[in-house]
Amino acid sequence: MPTEYTIMESEPPTTKTKIALVGAEQNGKSRFAATGRKPVLFHEFDQKKESLRGLPGVYVISYVDPKWPNQPTAAQDFLTNITKLENSLDLAKLGFQVPKGTFVKTNVVDSIQTLGKRCQDYAMYNNKDLRREITFGGHKVFIPNGWDAVNSEMSEVENFILRLLALPTDTIITLHETDEKASDSTPEKPKYTGKIDVYPPRFRMLLKYFPEIWRVKLTQAVGANNQLRYVPRVYPLPTYDFDCGTTMLLDAIEEPNIEAMIRKHEQRQAQQSRNNLLAQGEPKLQLATSVKL
Repeated sequence: MPTEYTIMESEPPTTKTKIALVGAEQNGKSRFAATGRKPVLFHEFDQKKESLRGLPGVYVISYVDPKWPNQPTAAQDFLTNITKLENSLDLAKLGFQVPKGTFVKTNVVDSIQTLGKRCQDYAMYNNKDLRREITFGGHKVFIPNGWDAVNSEMSEVENFILRLLALPTDTIITLHETDEKASDSTPEKPKYTGKIDVYPPRFRMLLKYFPEIWRVKLTQAVGANNQLRYVPRVYPLPTYDFDCGTTMLLDAIEEPNIEAMIRKHEQRQAQQSRNNLLAQGEPKLQLATSVKL
């Protein structure tokens, strides 16, 4: 990627968004990601595309490894599609039955945890030094043989994400969460800080590439007939539990709609700019008035 020079003062408010969604399983991350700017292309590794059924403007590529003893292919298939997107964002050229010129506006990777597992499986299959083998019933299971297998996984995932981030599209990744372990925690005596971490924690290193780090959490709300229920809510601002972060002008708790959140930010930023112009104009107005008098 060549060196880029950008004068940020002239950049529109949300030309391109980079969002990392963190949350527990079944808390609404995938459907929330589907509210991004359309068309939304899901690179789906968790084999739960059914959760997106019926959503307009959402297209899914599911990556599944073949059964043993065939070589894992999901990681390589993902790399192939990233290369295709680098050549053209046209969904028709990716193989979807859509009119030509239907260009991707948002890429979603769902989820990073499973993408990492697919990368690690691919690496272990092709390099015996990275694995230990357990055989039972004519079937083999590969287990990482030290940190080299983990490091190869992390390097590959980071490379995939950086290539997606370089595309002229919004990028959204989903990460699972876990309880943060204390520095003196051990497998025999686990200790926790009371805070939230991404799972697995090694993928925390991806967060540095995302200006928007939002937590998605089921939150108690009052529904019809005053019945309590739990619904997904978005937390873009830091809390005690988790270091969320945003560059947008958002509230502490938001409804799960990315396009609406972007519009809210743009409206507030426009109003802020108008207020700044008015504030700068007040001294000139007072001076002109005094001279006239």
